[in-house]
Amino acid sequence: MKLRHGWAAAAVAAVMTWAGAASADRAWHAGLNLRSELGTHPIRAGGGVQLDRLELTLVLDPMWWTDGQHDIDAVTEWRANGRGLGLFAGWRNTSLGLSGGRHYQEKLLLGVSSPLDAISTGWFVATWGFELSTVVAKHGADLPTEWISFETGRDFIDLVNFGMFVRFDYATGF
Repeated sequence: MKLRHGWAAAAVAAVMTWAGAASADRAWHAGLNLRSELGTHPIRAGGGVQLDRLELTLVLDPMWWTDGQHDIDAVTEWRANGRGLGLFAGWRNTSLGLSGGRHYQEKLLLGVSSPLDAISTGWFVATWGFELSTVVAKHGADLPTEWISFETGRDFIDLVNFGMFVRFDYATGF
């Protein structure tokens, strides 16, 4: 998989280095992210670290080989009490193969998540989430760059998606 954006490769390296250096005072998690949204593949893999009330997560798309499309999410989540209800914001880079080359969509992510304590155990952590995904810019594939516009409802309504996900993680320190 060739990444066009250097920031995506840097983000992957940073999270992997950070997770690899996890100690007793730094919780980390890795697992599957199952999604209901039609704008992304239904099975994704992710991992990250939790530092006090802040959780940093990177989500990758292992299904890119099925259709050449892939998504990379970088998400920051804040929890009021460390493991309760969380609010998150992030960025998703989507890459699609078109006849003119690779087409990229840059998306803003906003959402809420909550642990599923009824099915979580010591090292197994389940989390449910609801997200809003908005395409902010489209570029590449020899097409002009398009930015989200609010001139009419039709300009942006197709660029806004809602979705739910459930994460099943192996986690330490949570």
